Amino acid sequence: MGKKLLVIIVVLSFIIVGSMSYVSNSLNILNPSTGVFRSADGTNFTSCNFIVPGLENEVNITIDNSGMAHITAKNNHDLFYAQGYYSACQRLFQMELQATVAAGNLSNFVGKSGLQSDYTMRLIGLSRDAYNLERDLKANYTGYFNYIKWYTEGVDAYINNTNSVSTHLGFHLLGIKPFRWTVFDSLVWQEYMSWSLATGSTNVLQSDLFVNSLGFANYSEIWPYYPYYTENITMIPGSGTVNGFSLSEQGISPSYLWKQDFFQEWATGISTNLLSNLSKLIKDSCDNISDPYNLPGSHLTGSPIGSNSWVITSSHSSDSDPMMANDPHLPLLAPSLWIEFQLKDPGFNITGWGLAGLPGILIGHTKNTSFGLTTPEGNSANDYVEFLKGDSYLYNGTYIPMKSCSYTQAGIDYKIYMTNNGPLIGRIGNIGISMNWDASSPSTDLIAEILLDQASNYSQMLNALKYWGPAPPQNFALVSLHHAGYITAGGYPLIRETLPDGKTLKVVGSVSLLNGSNPQYRENGYVPFNYLPQAVNPSRGYMFAPNQPTVGKNYPFPFIGSYWSTGGRAETIDHYLQNHSKMDISNMMALQSNVTDYWASQFNPIILKAISGMKSMNSSEEEAYSLLLSWNYSFYEPMKNPTVYQYVTAAFYNITYDKVLKEKGIYNYTPCVYINTAIFMARNDPTSSWFNGNFTLTMQKAFVMAIAFMDSKLGGENNWDWGNIHKLEIASLTGISSLGIGPMPIWGGRHTVSVGSIPRLLEYPLPCVSIGSSLRTIARPGSGTFYGVFPGGPSENILSHWFDNQLPKWLNHQYYPMQGLPVEVRITYEP
Repeated sequence: MGKKLLVIIVVLSFIIVGSMSYVSNSLNILNPSTGVFRSADGTNFTSCNFIVPGLENEVNITIDNSGMAHITAKNNHDLFYAQGYYSACQRLFQMELQATVAAGNLSNFVGKSGLQSDYTMRLIGLSRDAYNLERDLKANYTGYFNYIKWYTEGVDAYINNTNSVSTHLGFHLLGIKPFRWTVFDSLVWQEYMSWSLATGSTNVLQSDLFVNSLGFANYSEIWPYYPYYTENITMIPGSGTVNGFSLSEQGISPSYLWKQDFFQEWATGISTNLLSNLSKLIKDSCDNISDPYNLPGSHLTGSPIGSNSWVITSSHSSDSDPMMANDPHLPLLAPSLWIEFQLKDPGFNITGWGLAGLPGILIGHTKNTSFGLTTPEGNSANDYVEFLKGDSYLYNGTYIPMKSCSYTQAGIDYKIYMTNNGPLIGRIGNIGISMNWDASSPSTDLIAEILLDQASNYSQMLNALKYWGPAPPQNFALVSLHHAGYITAGGYPLIRETLPDGKTLKVVGSVSLLNGSNPQYRENGYVPFNYLPQAVNPSRGYMFAPNQPTVGKNYPFPFIGSYWSTGGRAETIDHYLQNHSKMDISNMMALQSNVTDYWASQFNPIILKAISGMKSMNSSEEEAYSLLLSWNYSFYEPMKNPTVYQYVTAAFYNITYDKVLKEKGIYNYTPCVYINTAIFMARNDPTSSWFNGNFTLTMQKAFVMAIAFMDSKLGGENNWDWGNIHKLEIASLTGISSLGIGPMPIWGGRHTVSVGSIPRLLEYPLPCVSIGSSLRTIARPGSGTFYGVFPGGPSENILSHWFDNQLPKWLNHQYYPMQGLPVEVRITYEP
């Protein structure tokens, strides 16, 4: 899934300061009568009955020894009501904090220090979108709206039925009581999740800053439209033709199209001269829609990492049953973003993971189906240059008054302006930038989720996903008894372009700012459902979706706005699946736990060749060289080889790419340069100015710098273990580090399938791994075999057994079977 969820982690670090400044006496949490010890009430379950006002019939809940709650009800009302009640029992503080951040009300929790976060959320428009969505669902989808309403009523029943402050530590820390939960609170959190998965908003701004500073030739070398290394391993096999439609069918040559410069005025309506003068405005706009407690871009948090999934057809399976694996890479939090359920009544029997605060199951399985998702990274947002006069904007030759909304927080008045393209996210004088993103229109993806939860075959899953959108698209992996496939469902906004040769076509998004005053560049519908990237039962026997181009270059709606991941995980997955023609469950688990780095296998020989020509090495350098020479490209905690590689590549970037970006003043406003780019350039352009004219000499300098740094900071090679510098920290939502998990040594690296991404920095200590496999699931519906695990447990209470009970298995790449586990607790909710 998507990279903007890094926002949550930074908000956590802010709450560390904000919450503790807000609490008058933090030691009160240790009071045995009123503090954290009281917070354990009701979280270490024993079998019992509860009176739950609002239920129509009795609801039974069993909790197995993994901590999963199996909820059985007699009707849909009671099923979703009970899911809401149980979710609140386990995660109420998390849910209310999430909704508060998303709604732009964090300052109500932590004081004035939250005002900038509130402004960012309100500027993006999450509250406005949630209100619009609630009205639309209530008016046009009453039956589905009721599922959400019943869930929220269950949450509110828990709040009214218990002393929530006494059972949830976070409320103690802030000295506040829970607010009444409503449909809006669930939907505004859904909007936040949608925003976190949107691609294009900051990416477009970052692209323009890079081109302004370094030109299109450098851009196309560093971030080509279609990465040269993914030609044959896109998610959907083939040229890019979908259901018989392609670029060629429109009389357009893919080779011609992908040579074009889509930063030019013909593609954007903005002259390159005007664009070159907008860098200050672009930076301001990027800041305004980025998290206020971190710098824009991804340098401080490592490269975007996304998620993994793959499907296996019956022809590629050892027992002819299609299979699926999925592990979404999200912030690793305590408690998790996910909460695990089985939901069962006459209309539902679905097991898997829902997002705390939202009804239903988003990743999971029925008896005959299974589904998972990853982020596809194509543009679902676009940015526009607006020409302003006072409070009006120019459109189609006429100045039109901007709409506006005002609010007051902490005695400060704020006003947000909107054009027909969306909110004005930056302005200097008479020039502004606005942002248009999909969720500004009511999105019915919760309906899609509920229909997925009821599906019993492949076609029903596919039909359910017609409702997914116009939320940012997701790669949905779908497996049934006889079928395995993918569809990238959701709203891809289209722009009509006229190419230099006069031919016109619709493309997905833009790589640059567009002219907001010209109707030609407004969004022009969405990719039709039948032509979204999709395939079922491919002849090669498998497909996979680790945030790579979803289709080939002949796709009929070209992804001009596209920001793919580096492809290292994709290469590892592809090679493994090619070499295992009859996959079984053990193979699926082995691949999901793989900690080898494909890019390291490509770059390390280049590094060795460069440093082998050094005239002399000291003893530490000789040891480091020996470690690189004998390395198998795995990233395990006791190994020293990955540490050498980490610091050598960090030093290399420090004196090449990062040095240039810092000199141009855009280091914090551009994504990091991917390792595959360095590999390609080292092989094909070793005298590049990026390498100071000589790759070999520059790499030798980086090697000496890295080993000297390691000697200085780590000491002798006995301290070079990967686990010494590579640590996991699962942050507590309270913001208090002692209430989280870790730091602890952890496997994995930036590009391993079992990911453990950290920044490529010449520093010690390095930032901890804070993003990873937020859950792992493997499914084979044909044999009724389903496995899963996530790094935590159902409860947010640190004294509960259920706080982190699944973590040991997750750390060891082990799984729980998702059916047939012993029952530990039986609970009855009585009306």
